[in-house]
Amino acid sequence: MCDTGEQSTLLASTPSSSTSGCLSNDESSDDHLLPSSLAAEELQLALNKEATEEELQKAINRCKDLVLESSQCSLERKWLVRHLIELRLRLQECREAMVDPQHPRNKSSGVSRRTVRGHHLNLQPLLRSTSSKYCDHCTGTIWSVVQAWYECEDCGYACHHKCLSQIIRECAHVVASERGGYELEICPEEGLSAQKYLCAECGSPLPLTVPKGISCLGRLLFPDKEWTEARRCDYSGLYYCTACHWGSSAVVPARVVHNWDLTPQPVSQASLQQLRVTANRPLLNLEKLNPRLFSFVHELSLVRRLRQELYGMRKYLSVCRNANEDHLLWKYVEAPHLIETPELYSLQDLVDTHSGELPSKLHTTIDVFTKHIKVNCEICRGRGHICEICSNDEVLFPFDAAAVICNECNAVLHKSCFNRKNNRCPKCVRLEHRKEQQLDEIDKIEE
Repeated sequence: MCDTGEQSTLLASTPSSSTSGCLSNDESSDDHLLPSSLAAEELQLALNKEATEEELQKAINRCKDLVLESSQCSLERKWLVRHLIELRLRLQECREAMVDPQHPRNKSSGVSRRTVRGHHLNLQPLLRSTSSKYCDHCTGTIWSVVQAWYECEDCGYACHHKCLSQIIRECAHVVASERGGYELEICPEEGLSAQKYLCAECGSPLPLTVPKGISCLGRLLFPDKEWTEARRCDYSGLYYCTACHWGSSAVVPARVVHNWDLTPQPVSQASLQQLRVTANRPLLNLEKLNPRLFSFVHELSLVRRLRQELYGMRKYLSVCRNANEDHLLWKYVEAPHLIETPELYSLQDLVDTHSGELPSKLHTTIDVFTKHIKVNCEICRGRGHICEICSNDEVLFPFDAAAVICNECNAVLHKSCFNRKNNRCPKCVRLEHRKEQQLDEIDKIEE
């Protein structure tokens, strides 16, 4: 099991086994260039056009001869070995296309887009890529320069053309939409016996134990035997085989909500894709799930206060003509839920809060909005309030940290003035006095 692969702050995915052939991933990009000593051979043309089976076989034989003639560990031999692999894969694709009318190499096949188990799979162009891509079904390397392959536009599921008919996994976008939320129980494990010792996805048998060193010695002694191991997904609590669980890691929502633990945990490929799809969706209401978390995590408490200020500013900017003309709200806010629903958080919001990135972004946005409302825009500035207790000329806004809003009449007052008056709003007192006068006048008329 190799640990190299695509990594990010929230999610990381790695293949379950070394499927990249005999070439290492750390070779320099110069190795992919045609050496000047081989320019006369023009072998590259066999990949740059729709070569026939005969032309490809001829290029393969010539490439074999050049490999034997080249020096060991030379730049020429490295390029020739890589080129020989690509030629053989192209020959295999060519032969598959001859027996399969639906193969993408056949221009009349019309298979640029497929829908399988909720996946909206688009045919990918044959491009040379330095990054490794692996098939989500067979875990084999996708040679994007020669092999026809598809990728789901919703969840990123990738597979060879030959693996299309064998896809088992439902699209993570469909699963997440039907479920509507996260699994919020920490590793809800039931055990292998509950799964009848079968992989939760593909149904392949899972052993109770794996002998030590089986991945190396066992494959040498028993090359015909299929060796696998049971791997637990920390998100779903289910067990998977090595083809469905690549040892990828991701931040698990349940651990974040209950323990503020953002350490990546091992998850299956199905769970990994679900977490990727929902990473930016506001699905977590921390006020309901774990309100005590705000008192223990200072950064989270800060983010809540900043979002409440932005929510108050939004009410001003949404009705301001100047702000709408400048598209101020959408220009500086990448995720609309940050100012529309201050109670909801996405998983990425919590990760960014932990790293300090989100508080920094919110501070910047607040500075821009505050400057517009209090300085630049006369319309917004004219909608401010004056404290009725101290009669200070300072203009107050509901989102100010020093302001308080009366729950009865919505008057905006200084927080210090309101506390000095024992939480008695002068506007409410005035309204009560007026109501009493009206009742007295009605009683006099009735008498």
